Amino acid sequence: MVYFRAVMIEIRNWYRKAPLQAIVLAALLLRLIAAFFSRGYGMHDDHFLVIEAGSSFADGYDYNNWLPWNSGGVPSGHSWFYVGIHFLIFKFYNLIGLHDPQWKMIIIRVLHAVYSLLVIVLGYKITLRLSDEKTAIRTACLLAFMWFIPATSVRNLVEWVCVPPLMASVLYVLKFEESRKRQFIVLAGIFAGIAMGIRFQSLFFFAGTGIYLLWKKEIINGIICFISFLIAFFLTQSVDLLIWGHPFVEMGEYIRYNLANSTTYFDRPWYQYILTVGGMLVPPVSLYLIAGYVKSWKKILPLLLPSMAFFLFHSYFPNKQERFILPFVPFLIMGGMIGWMLMRESIKWKKFEAGSWKFFWVLNFLAMAVISTNYTKRPRVEAMYYLYGKPDYNAFVVESTQLENPQSPPQFYSGKWQKPYCLYKDYSVTKFNKEIKTRPATDFPNYILFFDSENLKNRVDSFQLITGKKLDLVYTAKPSNLDELLHWLNSHNKNYPMYVYHTK
Repeated sequence: MVYFRAVMIEIRNWYRKAPLQAIVLAALLLRLIAAFFSRGYGMHDDHFLVIEAGSSFADGYDYNNWLPWNSGGVPSGHSWFYVGIHFLIFKFYNLIGLHDPQWKMIIIRVLHAVYSLLVIVLGYKITLRLSDEKTAIRTACLLAFMWFIPATSVRNLVEWVCVPPLMASVLYVLKFEESRKRQFIVLAGIFAGIAMGIRFQSLFFFAGTGIYLLWKKEIINGIICFISFLIAFFLTQSVDLLIWGHPFVEMGEYIRYNLANSTTYFDRPWYQYILTVGGMLVPPVSLYLIAGYVKSWKKILPLLLPSMAFFLFHSYFPNKQERFILPFVPFLIMGGMIGWMLMRESIKWKKFEAGSWKFFWVLNFLAMAVISTNYTKRPRVEAMYYLYGKPDYNAFVVESTQLENPQSPPQFYSGKWQKPYCLYKDYSVTKFNKEIKTRPATDFPNYILFFDSENLKNRVDSFQLITGKKLDLVYTAKPSNLDELLHWLNSHNKNYPMYVYHTK
């Protein structure tokens, strides 16, 4: 007990001498915990549009049919920049002989954990320039320990990966205003171009920066910033020239597709993201931050205009998914904390305000403990990982004939690339059996993965009867606690068990 007290005193003294370093180290520890324990993936895009794509390219396979000779000459509408970085990582894995999918992903999550620390450091530096040390430290704490950030930081979400360059762009605008050194305005454009190369919608952040420079009558410097932005963005999209022979092909298709499908997935009201952000940052603290962000708009204009331009566009566009607004959140935290630290001096309910922060941190750390240590999409990942290294594994079937749509298997975890058979209502066992009979008997998949327990016995019996194959249950991949919670909160999260059967 005495030793523990002495350690705590040393930690407290270190924090007082070097608060930012202490916050960053604690944040790194939390992110490393998430890197090792928060396995799986959050949603379709952070796995299938990054990991499956980059890894399959490194293995000489085109999982998503993005390449011209597999796509019928139609671009996929995805930036190759972030995917290309993962392609190089997976190529390096192949070079050193690292094959286990789980260890590959642990290393990638650790790399993202380290990279995400830039959010804290840049947030601190931006806030310090617009406010004071106390406010900058409190901002750094929120960016380090907000309940969803450690787990989000180790995911392959372009919506979060683009945040450090966006923050760097704002920081260099502030540095330019302080020093009038033109290299800073060039760097502001370069980092904005890199951010757009990661996520195309980052353009609206840069549009806000352009509005700010025009408002400040920085015409020449605005043009210089724009040119450096274009050059950086062009370099991130240079793969388009190699693959398609023309620049910006993927961005053009991305714009066309999203305009044509603006309401295909979701059509939510304009105020949706106000509610999303208000809940995500936990009321009443979220209300303090929103009030501070709005109240101090003149003081925080260099970060408000870029982030507000981004927020207004997404509020206007019908297709609203929670992750789309993630790049806005750190800017709301920075601007909101700057404003709230000024506003709180004049409030008369200081005891309630202090108590609400204590309530926030208790609830925040409880949520973070759950989110950062739970395996998401566990059944899909573990079912595929069960196949990894199986000497008799030749092919597989995903049976989900109780559902309207086929379910995407994360083949990366199986260690093999192939065109799987995904059965659903419109592609029944009968249709599959008719197709497979046109091929050699040795081509019949020897692993059948049944998705969900609904009518499981009847579905297994039906499969055996129609195909004439006898099946043995060899593995059951069950959802994690978080999977079950997310499914309970939203039935769109189809986190059902996976039952792996082997053909006799």
